[in-house]
Amino acid sequence: MDTCHILTSVQEFIPANSVFNKQLLDLLKKIFVYDPKSRISAKEALKHPWFKESLVDDGTEAIRIREQRANVGPDPKRPRV
Repeated sequence: MDTCHILTSVQEFIPANSVFNKQLLDLLKKIFVYDPKSRISAKEALKHPWFKESLVDDGTEAIRIREQRANVGPDPKRPRV
């Protein structure tokens, strides 16, 4: 399975609809390179902008994505942060 196919699959679960997600997808694209000479090093990966993001996911982002994928509106009983 090639990198492009893997990343397409990942984008089904991690939509590129926020800076946080776009940075994560960019980092994954650089990590999942078959050729080690072309792949991002661990030190370079740790310097990637995604690690500088200050967004803290309290779980509500995962819930929002799941609801969006299910095409269902948010649960009015669930508290929003």
